[in-house]
Amino acid sequence: MDTPANEADVERFFAVCPDPLCVLRSDGSFLRVSGAWERTLGLGTEDLVGRSLLDLVHQDDVVATREQMDRLRQGPVTLGLENRCRSRSGLYVWLSWSMLSVPSEGLVYGWARNVGKQKRLERALMQRIETKMLVASISAHFINVKLSDVDRGFHSALAELGKALCADRTSLFLLAEDGRRFLNTHEWCADGVPSLRAERGVVSRDVYPWLVERLFRLEVCDVPRVADLPEEAASERRAFTELGIASLVRMPAAYAGRLVGVVGLDAVRSTRAWDKSVRALLQVIGEMFAITLERMRAEESLRAVVEQQESMRAVISRQESAIETLSTPIIQVWDSVLVLPLVGSIDRHRATEITEKLLRTIVETKSRYAIVEVTGVEEVDSTTAQHLISMLQTIELLGAQGVVAGVQPQVAQTASSLGVELSSVQVHRDLQEALRWCIRELRADRATGKPRLGRR
Repeated sequence: MDTPANEADVERFFAVCPDPLCVLRSDGSFLRVSGAWERTLGLGTEDLVGRSLLDLVHQDDVVATREQMDRLRQGPVTLGLENRCRSRSGLYVWLSWSMLSVPSEGLVYGWARNVGKQKRLERALMQRIETKMLVASISAHFINVKLSDVDRGFHSALAELGKALCADRTSLFLLAEDGRRFLNTHEWCADGVPSLRAERGVVSRDVYPWLVERLFRLEVCDVPRVADLPEEAASERRAFTELGIASLVRMPAAYAGRLVGVVGLDAVRSTRAWDKSVRALLQVIGEMFAITLERMRAEESLRAVVEQQESMRAVISRQESAIETLSTPIIQVWDSVLVLPLVGSIDRHRATEITEKLLRTIVETKSRYAIVEVTGVEEVDSTTAQHLISMLQTIELLGAQGVVAGVQPQVAQTASSLGVELSSVQVHRDLQEALRWCIRELRADRATGKPRLGRR
């Protein structure tokens, strides 16, 4: 075939390919580009030809991109890389590159794909996973908690919540029995942020009429800027400004449709607009706090009022049922991948319930992998270890594979001393590593068209 025909084929390929194509000189400058660059970055031939690729790359990706370009100059090689390139608007677009170097020609042939949407989806997925795992982690502070440890559980939960959401202060306000006052019972503050418990340990609802009215309607009060509060909230604007609060969120903690307390987030050092997804998280946290507060009140009433034992027993039963549900959350974190975080001790009864719930969820979701996350299991004996092994074996009977993540050092030592055999079990250091392994296996399955369960 003569040269003009080859050139026509190249022109046609450059014209129809939906992804950006280019030919680079060995120094990284553009020699030729396809029309897809205009659609991807808003930059055409006149903008790119003669310009260095590194001029477009985000500063955080320049070093890695330069290293790959150096490899391409050293010899014929095909490689892939990802980086962010600046568009005409100034925004950066994630590109995934496939490059082939031909040193004899002094050229590099490149094919780029816009993977920005994929990156956003992955980031959103990880945020959902982190949110669900945060809920599971915070719920661990209230599972089978003793009344003597409730205060410590509340403080630990507020600290974990504040650090995860980058708040300056988190608080729990309990509604007094008279319904007229809020008691600042628990509080966590970031380093350098002053506490308000001494100054505002008891707050009358009359001080915050605009805010309290919404809380009693069980509405979330999200204030990105205290200075922008409306005129009808002048009392709140003045009070929060005096306290040095720049932004805040107040989530009602309700039980059976009744306000029992308020979970608060404060930003002090600068204004802060929390993402809307934080509302859903705070709602779950508020419900957990409310359940625990009601359980605490119920048990105190049982000790004080003997004649109310029968009615209070029903309340405790409902609370324990809710807490038991929180103790074994099964989360579908990926297509065909489940995560079961285990917290606390595992006896025969609980192991049976967990196994039945997990197997039912595997069948319903048609999942291929079930990650058993055991970071919260601090002690293990031979019976507990046998329950875990039996659970993993039962999972395999359904055609799925069990994966263990987050084994604590003391648990591993105990399992070794007990002679528990883990060589046949897929074990990973933490949840993130286990999830990555499952995703790789699923992608490999799809690429080969056959399952690879049981591979070690």
